[in-house]
Amino acid sequence: MSTIEESISKKVVRNTIFNAIGRFWSILVALFLTPYIIGHIGIERYGIWAIVGVLTGYFGLLDFGIGASFVKYISEFYAKKDYGKINQVVNTGFVFYSILAIFIIAVAFLFVHSLLAFFKIPDYLYNETVFVFLLGIMIFGVSNALSPFQAIQGGLQRMDITNKVSIAISVPMILGTVFFLEKGYGLPGLMVNSAIILSISNIINIIIAFKILPELKFNPFVFSRTMFKKQFDFGYKLQIARISSMISVHIDKLLIAYFLSVGLVTFYQLGSSVIEHVKSISLLLVTAILPAFSEINAKGERKKLIDGYIRGTKYLSLVAVPLFIFIIISAPQIMMVWLGEGYEKSVWIIQILGIGWFCAVLSAVRTVVVQAIDKPVIEMNAGLVAVILNIPLSILFISLFGFVGVALGTSIALFFSATYGFVKLHQEFQLSGRHFIKTTILKTTAICVFIGVTLLGLTNALQGVLSGSSRIAALTLFLIQAILFFGFYLTVLFYTKPFDNTDLMLLLKDRPLLIQRLMTGFSK
Repeated sequence: MSTIEESISKKVVRNTIFNAIGRFWSILVALFLTPYIIGHIGIERYGIWAIVGVLTGYFGLLDFGIGASFVKYISEFYAKKDYGKINQVVNTGFVFYSILAIFIIAVAFLFVHSLLAFFKIPDYLYNETVFVFLLGIMIFGVSNALSPFQAIQGGLQRMDITNKVSIAISVPMILGTVFFLEKGYGLPGLMVNSAIILSISNIINIIIAFKILPELKFNPFVFSRTMFKKQFDFGYKLQIARISSMISVHIDKLLIAYFLSVGLVTFYQLGSSVIEHVKSISLLLVTAILPAFSEINAKGERKKLIDGYIRGTKYLSLVAVPLFIFIIISAPQIMMVWLGEGYEKSVWIIQILGIGWFCAVLSAVRTVVVQAIDKPVIEMNAGLVAVILNIPLSILFISLFGFVGVALGTSIALFFSATYGFVKLHQEFQLSGRHFIKTTILKTTAICVFIGVTLLGLTNALQGVLSGSSRIAALTLFLIQAILFFGFYLTVLFYTKPFDNTDLMLLLKDRPLLIQRLMTGFSK
């Protein structure tokens, strides 16, 4: 292996480790902070908080995917030491997003009442909602304008810095949340705290950008039409997939607020947040295989790319399958331990959405492959399938089944979207679907379903022994479930040996010796 290849590999390992640390820290913060926030502002206000987040996110779709290009082109030009082009990327992005921010803020102020009229917001919360929404839009616009500076960290592969900043800034965020809520400022106080924290974060990221890239020059007059066109041509191709993802993640909250009530949004938000955390943990592994796909694609070796696709999906399934099946089984205990009684509706959301997002997560490697072979149309069309099915199905099922119907519609749409993507890629590769499923996910799924069904029976028996419905009893049951499920799962893997020598070479290069020894126990 060349020195350059070894250096890239080490960067990937380092960035994956820091991404994992950052992700687990954010989960830990959310785990403790969410019940505290709900306890102070209530169910309805927390639902409004979620709705405002959705609306600001949809305003972000107006950027035509330009933001997706920052890290790509900064990384590309940095490798070539073309600092002039990096300055064009940053300054062009700043000018574009500044103009876009002015437009979005103006639209928000002009149409705020029309937008909020779609949702069943109680009269006594309306003024708070208007304030939170408008301040949220202003924060969003300013942060977008400054996002090219933060992208410097990603372009230079300094995810260690990104996660260190994220963890450090979470401390004043937590303290500010406690301060504003204890002082009785409620929902508006949370948004003011967000404005303060994002201001501090943006200042830090700007300082870091100039420190790690001394050649960076801020000059809005460096705006380049050629660079903007380049960014636009790259970004819009990914925008449909992004729109699909946002609809799958967020549209249900808007439909609940419109057809049912804003208070029910909280129950959906809490359940879906559990799914989001499981998704993020599962997808941490995908970043470790991206360099391998890039190298294979550069050499034009299609057979190796297919082999990488199969192996990558197998690695992903070994983590994603047990995680998703476990949270679907233990959802009642998770919500009881986390927030106490009264959140049974969130349990249904975890269990129903978990199935759909499980299918979507297993498509993550496919997403990387279609980009590697320059077939983004597959991903775009898969996104369109999800969009076309999601909204009408969710509306139909709301009318038929009420609150849980919206999650059912989303899960069905995600399943068909994932299926479409797999079928089209397999046609491109002339790859047997039966062979793919047998090689990647069948054995792992069968093992985990068997363990899960057994665990369900044991759970019912243990609930009779653990009297009461206290959080302590739920925590005890959850720990027993986790130990038995993952203990049995790892034991089965140890005897079935899912890894071969090629897997070990791909997974263990540059890993610590202890991890290498542990992984060797699961190899043939």
